[in-house]
Amino acid sequence: MRISILTILTVILAECAVLGQTVLPPVFEIKSDTALGEKIDTVYCRMLGDKEGKWTIQNVTTMPLSDKFHYLKESASIDTIANVYWFRYRLKNTMSREARISLNASTKFDDFYLLEPDGKWKHYQTGLDIAWVEKDGLKRTNCIPLVLQTGEERVVYLRIKSKNVGGSKFVISILGTDKIVKQFYLDYVNAGTDHFSMTHLQVAFLEGLLFLALFFNLFFFRIVREKVYLYFALFVLFLFLDRSNLLLYEYCLVEHPHILEYLNYLTYSWAIIPYFLIQFFRHFFQIKVRYPRWDKYLLGLAILNFILFVATVVSVKYLAANPQIFAFTLYIVFLFIIPSSLIVMLLLYVRNRERSVRYLIIGSFPYMIFDISNFPNKVVEFFQIQAKLPLWYNMLMANFAILQIICLAWLVLCSTWILFMRYDRLIKENAQQALDKERLAKEQEKEKNELIELQKTELEHQVTERTADLKQSLENLKSTQSQLIQSEKMASLGELTAGIAHEIQNPLNFVNNFSEVNTELIEEMKTELKAGNQEDAIALANDIAENEKKINMHGKRADSIVKGMLQHSRSSSGVKEPTDINKLTDEFLRLSYHGLRAKDKTFNASMKTDFDPAIGKINVVSEEIGRVILNLLNNAFYAVTEKKRLNPEGYEPTVSVSTQKIEDIVEIKVLDNGNGIPQKVLDKIFQPFFTTKPAGQGTGLGLSLAYDIVKAHGGELKVETKEGEGSEFVVQLFRTN
Repeated sequence: MRISILTILTVILAECAVLGQTVLPPVFEIKSDTALGEKIDTVYCRMLGDKEGKWTIQNVTTMPLSDKFHYLKESASIDTIANVYWFRYRLKNTMSREARISLNASTKFDDFYLLEPDGKWKHYQTGLDIAWVEKDGLKRTNCIPLVLQTGEERVVYLRIKSKNVGGSKFVISILGTDKIVKQFYLDYVNAGTDHFSMTHLQVAFLEGLLFLALFFNLFFFRIVREKVYLYFALFVLFLFLDRSNLLLYEYCLVEHPHILEYLNYLTYSWAIIPYFLIQFFRHFFQIKVRYPRWDKYLLGLAILNFILFVATVVSVKYLAANPQIFAFTLYIVFLFIIPSSLIVMLLLYVRNRERSVRYLIIGSFPYMIFDISNFPNKVVEFFQIQAKLPLWYNMLMANFAILQIICLAWLVLCSTWILFMRYDRLIKENAQQALDKERLAKEQEKEKNELIELQKTELEHQVTERTADLKQSLENLKSTQSQLIQSEKMASLGELTAGIAHEIQNPLNFVNNFSEVNTELIEEMKTELKAGNQEDAIALANDIAENEKKINMHGKRADSIVKGMLQHSRSSSGVKEPTDINKLTDEFLRLSYHGLRAKDKTFNASMKTDFDPAIGKINVVSEEIGRVILNLLNNAFYAVTEKKRLNPEGYEPTVSVSTQKIEDIVEIKVLDNGNGIPQKVLDKIFQPFFTTKPAGQGTGLGLSLAYDIVKAHGGELKVETKEGEGSEFVVQLFRTN
């Protein structure tokens, strides 16, 4: 007896420690546990809003939070925008036997805390979005079973986490555990062997049929690209989604409960089904061609249907606030206006003898009539009319599910079969068209071949005649080209000759001058000898000897110039010989300059040279390389002369010539500060007969011949230019021993 008293005192002290200075709500007495559910009035419950959602059971059961709980109807700023709420209430069993009750959860996340006799809190979690394996209690019904002995009292704290929970809107209730087990477990299992399993079987059959129809029609659309197949496939798709709702709900309830909220949107898929059905009928029957006004009416009806569908999905809050107005509009449009309009449309084609049209009418009528027959039942349910409907109608509604599946299956089967027939006919027509095209192509090919043979004979005759003309033209072209090349060579030779004449003139002047001086010295020497001045005569003889040496030297110089120039001007032997590139370049620089001076006395230009002594001699055909250098120098002097004529301020015509050895390559560079070469003609300068000089001043073969000569030596001829600033030509020759 003393132990029992001590135990009671311990429990009382524990409760006082936890709930000290806390005013608990009145006790809700449990007088029966046989009802399915019983609402707890707000007077027996207290509420506290948790804005940040961080409070624990220890926080809310101790001061100061434990003293801030208030009635559900009281207003408090702390919970106006909170998404986490705490509720507190007390339960007491006043029956003469134990009470078997269940604490009900009705939000996404519910946590129940029960104060045990030992003073500790027992935690249970459940809710609509809690995973199946994490739920406590009766998982299917989201309930926490609780057994209270006679006279036993328990304090319950409930923490919920859910949006849009207002104090007066939240309902707390307790359920009878035995009632729940019987209705949602025992009866549910028993129903699984007859009606429930039968419903699942029917839905599964229809789902399989819809899936096959969807697959086939999408396949047909991919082949023939007709919209009628696409619209019917979309009609079947949304039927499939609508019928999948039950099976998906059962699956998500166990595996993914958090998806259930979004799964509700799937229930609206039925609202878009009529839209695609109307589009399918419009394109299949070609109503726009046969009945244009009726087509406009159906199109407007389809658009209205689509607008209502979008409003249904988007305006969920509006539906919750005004369910009756919007639901009645949906019933009128989807269950009466659309089916009735489609039936009238089908009646317009009743006399059509086309087999596919008749099959579609037969397949569609049951579905349309069945939809219309469901409309009175919906009106009675909507307005809660106490009307006595006929017995046959009640029997029809009692078997609504199976009859609807039959009508849908019949519509899908007939339509798919008709579309398959249409597909088969289109394939055969396409094959026939392909055969006709092939036959026509063969005939055209035959005619084309005959025409080709005729044209071939005529062309052969014309080709024979034109070939003779072309041969003659080619001979004339070769002769002309040879003449032009010879003209170019003669022009170069003329310039070379002018340079040679200038180079020889200097030593000849020395020879003439010294010979005249010697004549005078000889006369003086004779005079001195007669006078007996032997020493003066000997001095004059020495002067004459020195002058003779100079005459001999300048004569040999003129002789070497003549021999060298004749060697460069004669026809090329084509034999490569060791040649001093620096000496060759310097000679042709002077010859080019003096040749141009001989033609134009006003011509003048500065010349700069930079020869690399490390080059030595390389094997080249000196006559040909000389022509290349001469041509590049003539072009450079011409460029600076042309720019000089424009009288630019501070301009000094300058031509720079340099040689350089880079490993096994010898480079000869000719740089001028003329006007440069325009970019638009840069790609053409090495083409034969292309020239930028005025008519009569150039043949257009100079750079072409130079390019060919350098290529024949295995080298490269490159150009770098900048318009308005000048050009640089680079001859690259490979050094060979």
